[in-house]
Amino acid sequence: MKNREKAHEILMKYMKGENYITHSYSVEAIMKGLAKRLAPNDVEYWGIVGLLHDLDEEQCDW
Repeated sequence: MKNREKAHEILMKYMKGENYITHSYSVEAIMKGLAKRLAPNDVEYWGIVGLLHDLDEEQCDW
């Protein structure tokens, strides 16, 4: 299993809200776009960071 596939599996396990999931996909795309210009050797890494950046949002009471 590739890293992005594992990250997506984690996202689906812990995020249930459709809006949070859509937001996570959007941030992943933005992070990958930025990484292509700023860190071309780390595009997958920064995409995963974007995908999982709000992972705790539904789990924590703020």
